[in-house]
Amino acid sequence: MKEKAELSLLFKEFQGAIKRKDEYEIGIKHLLEFRKELWEIYQFIFDNVNEEEYSLMPLAKDKTIAYFLYHLTRIEDIPSNTLILDQEQIFYKNDYQKRIQSPISTTGNEIPREQLVEFSKQLNIDELKNYITDVFQNTNKLIENMTLKESRTKVSEERKEKLIALNSVSTDEKAFWLVDYWCKKNYRGLMLMPFSRHQFLHLNGCLRIYRKLRKIKK
Repeated sequence: MKEKAELSLLFKEFQGAIKRKDEYEIGIKHLLEFRKELWEIYQFIFDNVNEEEYSLMPLAKDKTIAYFLYHLTRIEDIPSNTLILDQEQIFYKNDYQKRIQSPISTTGNEIPREQLVEFSKQLNIDELKNYITDVFQNTNKLIENMTLKESRTKVSEERKEKLIALNSVSTDEKAFWLVDYWCKKNYRGLMLMPFSRHQFLHLNGCLRIYRKLRKIKK
């Protein structure tokens, strides 16, 4: 598993190359390499965090590992399938709300901090892992098949309206800003945030929680 600084460098290589016509394919390659490293972080979490620890919140400025993983995956599933591929979200298609036992179908941005532990305790972690795997693999295929021309496509008004109708993003002010944020971007912009930088930020949050928990145990 690469260190944070190494991942930051890999992200910068992708970020620069994907914007240039003659380096677009190299940029896609770097993005997939970056996501391969992100998957190693997921795997580390799956292998080393016990079920109880997924719902603990030992740090004042972080949330819970379960919340971060749920949130990350909804944030990837929604724009990849509703806004880019124009197909049913994996969450709905594979009945993951019931399988994960999630009380919500949204991104979770709206959940008050004091409710995060209880929310996390409700989730079926094994099914959450399955959901993460399905979405991550689906997004990788999307990225592999994305042409330079397609990457410059802007999210259509029709797909924005479809997103709103699905209620996948809460109307709470803490969450609804995501609709405009995503829909002002082109597909390349979505690859730069929900599929890469957002993952990087919150997976590092999961690692901070893990390290704190191990320090407490010692």
